[in-house]
Amino acid sequence: MSFPTPPPPLETAPSYIRCAPGSKRVSRRRICLFLDGTGNSFGSNITNLPILFSLANEDPTKALLYYQAGVGETIATHEAGWMPSKIYQKVSQIIDEGIAYSLGDHICKGYKFLMDPGDEVFLFGFSRGAFTARALAGMLEAVGLLPAGNEETIPLAFSIYKRKTETILFQSGEQKETVAQGFKRTFSREIEVHFVGVWDTVSSVGSIIPRTLPFASGSSWIHHFRQAFALDERRARYTPQHWIGPAAQADRDHSADAQPGHGHGGDERPVTTVKEVYFAGAHSNVGGGEFPYDGDHSPALSHLSLKWMVREAVEAGFELDTYSVSTSPIFGPFVDKAREALRSLDKYPDLDAYLDRTMENNPEANELMAATVYLAARPSPQSTADALAPRADHLSFAIEEKPEEVKDKLSFGARLADFYARISARAMTSFWWLLEILPTIKVAQRADAHGKKKVSFWPNFGRGRILPSHPNFHYSVLERMSAAPAKLASEPGNNENVPEGSQGYKPHARFREGRGMKDVRFVE
Repeated sequence: MSFPTPPPPLETAPSYIRCAPGSKRVSRRRICLFLDGTGNSFGSNITNLPILFSLANEDPTKALLYYQAGVGETIATHEAGWMPSKIYQKVSQIIDEGIAYSLGDHICKGYKFLMDPGDEVFLFGFSRGAFTARALAGMLEAVGLLPAGNEETIPLAFSIYKRKTETILFQSGEQKETVAQGFKRTFSREIEVHFVGVWDTVSSVGSIIPRTLPFASGSSWIHHFRQAFALDERRARYTPQHWIGPAAQADRDHSADAQPGHGHGGDERPVTTVKEVYFAGAHSNVGGGEFPYDGDHSPALSHLSLKWMVREAVEAGFELDTYSVSTSPIFGPFVDKAREALRSLDKYPDLDAYLDRTMENNPEANELMAATVYLAARPSPQSTADALAPRADHLSFAIEEKPEEVKDKLSFGARLADFYARISARAMTSFWWLLEILPTIKVAQRADAHGKKKVSFWPNFGRGRILPSHPNFHYSVLERMSAAPAKLASEPGNNENVPEGSQGYKPHARFREGRGMKDVRFVE
């Protein structure tokens, strides 16, 4: 596959920079954290987090980048040299996935990285990594950010943050101060999170013993919040966590609305812009990592949410690496189209407005890269191919048989591997169904008040998620819903355990009583 020649370096390509005459450029350094999901790290099944990391500008004068493997993966990784160590690591990983005992370590490691000087904070996360990102934002709001060199105080800060009740430090008349407020005033500085971009946040971490943390549902210290949800995830252990602002909201279902933040002492915080959009597919179809990684050369549902997220992040000031974007199979094909569009912006008023907003947030933004990601996120033949790509259903026992002509070409070893993969898949499906039919603890943040928990023991029985009253569906959902069953069946390797080849696509998520497709808004 050939890719467009990347543009000249930024310094020699002034045509790619939009800067009004006389405007003042202020160099800013961004601290960007990429927090992966449960058991996810860099391996055969790669999520959107490492891909996004690879696209970021690595210039240390402009950005500091930090990637963290998910809960269930040891942070201090090493190769185990002998069998007992390997067994210990595997058992530790399973226990961590079950009770999330390393959650505090993950949050504190991210907190430590933020102690390096920087002007803007960008947090990205998937699944339990999304939970970690939002909890980290909550910790910053509760106890502030310690100065560099105070790493030994981080555990104390975390212990104060995670307390279930606000312990009073002192009270004099009507004035009172909690321990968290006193800690923040004494040791820390205030820091706000400029952008949080997450894929399918889970409401709690730990498959067996769920854990929640304060402010993980929403924080007024966040300027821009973006979330991509999975329409077809049915497993109860992946209950999604919507944005819930610091103050109780009468109706949070208008998920693209902006809402004001509130600071301490009555100070008004900057407005938090919130967008939550649903995409077709299961949990890892949306966040990535559902299928073995092939270098992003094949269409994938996860590409749609990635392109949407990158566009939103770039508008907020996230900087991209020119070469990485130009050679990316996902974004590279749109570079030439972006060049053409920049020569005749009068034909692209929406793009022109997007570039204006982008340059307002980041006067040093590369205009060509911004135009590229904007066009990549719009409807195109590539997005249509992604919209019809394979999806999974981890509660389905059905697995399509390979055609006989394909089976005949397989070696004995390949046949054995295929048989083992099918048995393993059905065994895992049985495990998920066990969690669906048995009463287990499920914890979520309530929509009626910040910080309040909703605990449920009722079995889920494989039912789809409940949609907000007015959900935002990505335009690609409509493309998949409109596709003929025969078209879905003809897609290479499509829907191994999803019966769309005969029935077509219908989202598993459920509408509230009295709601339906008439209440859906399709967005780009």
